[in-house]
Amino acid sequence: MKVDNQDIVRMARQLRDEENATQHVSPWRRHRRFAVPTRLVALPASVVIGFILGIWTNVRTQSDAPLTALVDTVYIKVNDKPDTSHVTKPRALTVRPARRPRPRAIATGHPMQSDRIRYDLLVKN
Repeated sequence: MKVDNQDIVRMARQLRDEENATQHVSPWRRHRRFAVPTRLVALPASVVIGFILGIWTNVRTQSDAPLTALVDTVYIKVNDKPDTSHVTKPRALTVRPARRPRPRAIATGHPMQSDRIRYDLLVKN
């Protein structure tokens, strides 16, 4: 019995048809007439929500604006006449020598041989 390519193709189709006949799969139904990509819906929705939140936060901060301006103002009372009720004897001032600032140690690099890193393992072959 000689088997040629046509026999192999016929047997493969027959096996495929038998397996397909035993499977119970509901048919694919496509009821969508117009498919809208998610990006086209999500982008305008996020813009609208951000705009509304921006207006809401701006309105809330504008109502507190005069109070904020009052907090930033500092009032200092100055007496016209000096208070002489508790006059004390002035102390002698001692003069200390001025300290010179220490020079900062500038962090510099160090040679590759002293950092103990195997650079040959980092290079790809």
